[in-house]
Amino acid sequence: MSIFNRIKSFEFDKNRTKILGIKSGIVWGTHITKNSSAPILYISKPKHVTQDEFEELLDSMQISFVKSKNN
Repeated sequence: MSIFNRIKSFEFDKNRTKILGIKSGIVWGTHITKNSSAPILYISKPKHVTQDEFEELLDSMQISFVKSKNN
């Protein structure tokens, strides 16, 4: 079963508050039947990018998913 069949919605969190000590941007997925969300993707800052540059990248980011033709 495709993950897209189990996830009701996705939300991109720039994670400015560093939830659970995580410094990355987070894409959360909300389960279709359970009343819960879980991290699906983490977007980490590369070492060669400054924190200010990373913040700028997060601010300008849009994320979309395209389902595979096989799913």
